[in-house]
Amino acid sequence: MHRALFPCLLLLTACSAEVAVETQPFNQTVPVTSILQPVYAEVAIDVPDEAVGPDIHVEEISTSLTIVNPTKSLTLEAGARLSFKGQATPDNPVLYTATNLPAYFNEAFVLLPTQSFTPGETRPVTITDPVLVQAAGKKRIWIIVNNTVKQVGIGTDTLPVNILLKDIIFRATVTKYFPNVGGALEVGGM
Repeated sequence: MHRALFPCLLLLTACSAEVAVETQPFNQTVPVTSILQPVYAEVAIDVPDEAVGPDIHVEEISTSLTIVNPTKSLTLEAGARLSFKGQATPDNPVLYTATNLPAYFNEAFVLLPTQSFTPGETRPVTITDPVLVQAAGKKRIWIIVNNTVKQVGIGTDTLPVNILLKDIIFRATVTKYFPNVGGALEVGGM
């Protein structure tokens, strides 16, 4: 009985495969050039081929990164949005301010609400927002990071400084379907 069951299970699982997809870790610096007025950096991210296509079903998706405030006396504020439209390319981020926000900015989804990072702080962050699921199937997505100096302490830091987004990784578990691979099981309705 066990011999007959094994080939049947093998054929059923051959119709789809669960695949873990992960981007290579990358870093992004975002210049902080103003006090109390946010600056925005739009960063383009190409989604791995394994997570793109109409035959993909996303089981789960998340991103992790470490936010680093490298200053000695400045409290920085930062937040992030996900956009499915953008102008940046993976090699060329686009910077803008509140006076020249692109039309799609208000359509972007808040992934990381704006929060403060004290001088010298290194904070790991994991984002598991369900909106990330919409990123699967897209060839490219854009992350818009806002930042500003919230508070100035005693020290020698001068503008501009850079907030560092370190070891950014997107992870997804997807099921990829292989139509017409089921053979006799598909024909037989199994």
